[in-house]
Amino acid sequence: MSATPAPKTRPGSVTFAVWLQILLALFLLAGTAVSFLYGPDAADAADAALEAQGYAVTDLPEGTSFETGTGSLAFNVVIALGLIVLALLNGAGKRPARVITWIVQPIILVCTLAGLAFTLFLSQTLTYLFESSGDETLEDLDIEAVVQATVDAYPAWTDIVSYGSLALGLLGSLLVIILLAVPSANAYFRKEEPEKFIPGAPAV
Repeated sequence: MSATPAPKTRPGSVTFAVWLQILLALFLLAGTAVSFLYGPDAADAADAALEAQGYAVTDLPEGTSFETGTGSLAFNVVIALGLIVLALLNGAGKRPARVITWIVQPIILVCTLAGLAFTLFLSQTLTYLFESSGDETLEDLDIEAVVQATVDAYPAWTDIVSYGSLALGLLGSLLVIILLAVPSANAYFRKEEPEKFIPGAPAV
């Protein structure tokens, strides 16, 4: 006969990692809601800034858009829900969830870095793309004014969501990877072998 092993106590390292994943998911959902609510206003602000300079979106290179795609919003929701599921499974000590987390969190970290770089150099990137298009009519376009108009369309408090998502996507992801690899986490995720119990056998 096998005795059922006693439930293990979840270490603080795993609990902290779980909460970091949940917080990241919540910030992703908040950012998605912000983009959904204020994205159209930002696109209208970009149109107005272009019109003030005598341009229209149709004058820009094909594919240029200041609107937030529904596909990217849906993708963020899927990622956020996936993080919540992983967090709950990690909290329960499920080993496959930890392995998947070690795959997902580095991807989130890299994507956050890429998004940060794109945001910081958005004006320069767009200017380079427009210049590379060979369209001389765009030489006088002040793209920085257009980008600033889209930024100003969002309420000031949305910076909290942006910076929170950034911090959790970078430092949070790195901490989750480390916290789930420390010795206390390894012991928590280690598979327990049931103790063998033979009736009448002397206790050891």
